[in-house]
Amino acid sequence: MPSRPQETAREFVQSFQQGEEKGFNFFFREYYAAMCYFSFQITGDKEAAKEIAGDAFTKLWENRIRFDNASSIKSFLFTVARNASLNKIKLQKRNTQREKEFLYLTSETESSIFEKKIETELYGRIFSMLNTLPPKCRQIFNMLYIQGKSYEEISQELNLSINNIRNQKARGLMLLKQRIAFTIFLILFLELFI
Repeated sequence: MPSRPQETAREFVQSFQQGEEKGFNFFFREYYAAMCYFSFQITGDKEAAKEIAGDAFTKLWENRIRFDNASSIKSFLFTVARNASLNKIKLQKRNTQREKEFLYLTSETESSIFEKKIETELYGRIFSMLNTLPPKCRQIFNMLYIQGKSYEEISQELNLSINNIRNQKARGLMLLKQRIAFTIFLILFLELFI
């Protein structure tokens, strides 16, 4: 009498291998609920767990010829469910990370777009204003701030004293500050009312 369950399982394996519905139904009834529970324990998502269990049985059916005993079927189902559940978690984490990055970028973009626009406009105006400086002052500003040269390098190239270079720089800064203050006011005023 104890040998009867093994014979039954063996019969269902043979039936399953031959593509018979009764063989498939036996293993589905036997393991589907366990697969759902197992996957839910990993993913924490009931709907995903049901989908994963269903997919595991689809893969089992597609590979039915390979299985010659019930324990290999059970092992296959658990392996497929485990891998799919872990992949689901990885995908959820990636999507969550992408959503966080997107929210961060959109909130930063929306909050700073006005600032970036003003900054860009301001730099454009500053470069335009540099062209309105007296020639020697403009040349020194260009060498100091755009070319990144030191006072000593400028002194040698232009044959000017370092003190003269500092005076030209101070004069240029004073002229630019006056013009920039007005420009910032104008940009802010226009942005608020246009």
